[in-house]
Amino acid sequence: MRSTGREKSRQAELEFKKLMENVCVSDFYGTASVTVNIQDGHIQTTRVTVDRMIR
Repeated sequence: MRSTGREKSRQAELEFKKLMENVCVSDFYGTASVTVNIQDGHIQTTRVTVDRMIR
């Protein structure tokens, strides 16, 4: 079963929220991103990337 646009949008929002909860802490150093691939106005995929530096 394919996800609807509304479901994919909500999923991207939830992933961003989880990402922020995990990286907005005092001992996190690095970069974090949520990339949403869109084709013809429709979300195709959501990618979460965390690159943590060891200090």
